Amino acid sequence: MAFLEKILAGRLSAKMRIISGKLKRKSIDFLKTKVTRPLKDSVKENIFNILTHSNEIKVQVKNANVLDVYSGIGSFGIECISREADFVTFVENDFKALQILKKNLVRLAITHQTKVMNDKFENIKNWKKKNK
Repeated sequence: MAFLEKILAGRLSAKMRIISGKLKRKSIDFLKTKVTRPLKDSVKENIFNILTHSNEIKVQVKNANVLDVYSGIGSFGIECISREADFVTFVENDFKALQILKKNLVRLAITHQTKVMNDKFENIKNWKKKNK
């Protein structure tokens, strides 16, 4: 069976949960590969604690537009949407991770709040030219 068929059949993916917000406890798929590894829950929680409670950084996730680069299966950007971000642009170059990301967005019914770009972050300087 081809690698993509195994992913779509659920044999190479596992589940993780959204940790907070309107999608709390909903599960998303992630890949079990050496190329892509999702953020651990503790790391995500620490990032959001810093963004929320820091006296040095003034960032609000609520109503924000978020750019999730090297997004993998989208766990960080999906967590942002769960915490009421308005929109997330995901940038991912790995085809297998991109397929899982798209599947997660559809299953959570949040595709209308997202844009998925199959590209390398290093190509960002050319996006403006491409989108004119």
